[in-house]
Amino acid sequence: MRLSIAIPEAQVVEAPALLRLVRMAPTCDVEAGEQGVLYIALFEDFPKSAELVVRLIEKAWDLRDVLIRLDGRSVRSRINFYVALLCYRRSLDAPDPVAHCLRQSAKVRPDGGCPDRSCLSNCQFICSRCAGVSRGRHTGPVPMQLMELARNAEVDWCPNLRIEKSGA
Repeated sequence: MRLSIAIPEAQVVEAPALLRLVRMAPTCDVEAGEQGVLYIALFEDFPKSAELVVRLIEKAWDLRDVLIRLDGRSVRSRINFYVALLCYRRSLDAPDPVAHCLRQSAKVRPDGGCPDRSCLSNCQFICSRCAGVSRGRHTGPVPMQLMELARNAEVDWCPNLRIEKSGA
């Protein structure tokens, strides 16, 4: 999976620590575009480089016009992406990352389970929204609806994400 973080030159030049982090990326590039010169950190192996991406986002947190792209799609919510990335990073310390995700989602659901059906996803960022999934003749397949929820929650990239294929 390919992740890029583009930061306007004027903002990078004012922050030497940020420039060092951009240069630590597996690939670093400078491009001229419509909005001016951008410094771009490229991560072809995302999310394997989650630690550096977290540090880079934190260092650029207060900056405007930071563009994050994931496999060609713009990340709409930097905060949602960041929170999901922190969750994924914590899961790497767990003996069983999927079990870690299930424990996190159980914290979101006060009763520890989905109402009236088995859980369709192990992700806390989806299960809080899962109540909005429609089941009927005029709705899309549930797994497609859940993937759309995951995309909106900026967690569709997570290797731990599990979405059940069943559930009509």
